[in-house]
Amino acid sequence: MEKKEPGAGTLASAPQDLARRYRYLFFDWDGCLADTLPFWLEGYRELLGRRGLHPPDRVILRELFNDWAGPQRFGVPDAARFVEEMAGYLESHTDGVRLNPYAAEVLRELKARGNCTALLTASRRRLVRPVMEAYGIGGLLDLVLTVEDVQRHKPDPEVLFKALELLGASAGQALLVGDSDKDLRAGKAAGVATALYLPAHNLRFYDEAELRSWRPDYVIRDFRELLPQSEWRSP
Repeated sequence: MEKKEPGAGTLASAPQDLARRYRYLFFDWDGCLADTLPFWLEGYRELLGRRGLHPPDRVILRELFNDWAGPQRFGVPDAARFVEEMAGYLESHTDGVRLNPYAAEVLRELKARGNCTALLTASRRRLVRPVMEAYGIGGLLDLVLTVEDVQRHKPDPEVLFKALELLGASAGQALLVGDSDKDLRAGKAAGVATALYLPAHNLRFYDEAELRSWRPDYVIRDFRELLPQSEWRSP
């Protein structure tokens, strides 16, 4: 795990046990708890191709990726229909979605330790629920907020403010774990500490330097880094 010291321009090593430092741990879904990024990319390729659009992956990742508002900004002529088709594509592939390594195990350990956990996602509830049920993690989360529960999704901090209010927490007690700049920007706007989740398999979708430029408080490659190393479990 890496931690950015106040005012520092680089990330330095820090003592582990974020679960003790922060009573409330909030998690993003796509690319964080769930390994869904390949499905987003394939869905965009397919749906854009049907419209005669074939941008390179780097353009999809920069302009459209993992963002319901992306098609309209990109100039897709039937953006609203595109969004519905994209949701349908993702829903048809929920059976293939896997949790990222150690996500369920760490959620279970956090529950046992008495931490409060929440899922805060811009995904639709019907895309999240089947995977949660398949992996039995619903009972490990104290709160689930999806795009249907807010007016403005990340990077707007609305979902964070709502979670803090519903859980009776203060911003200083919470840590947001996410994989994208939207998570980092939302956390900072809400005054919540941020941990960038950056496993090796996410690097094909993101520019690491760009993500680090948002100055996350921590960078983790493995969910077990939220716990003391003495509590890590191997497969």
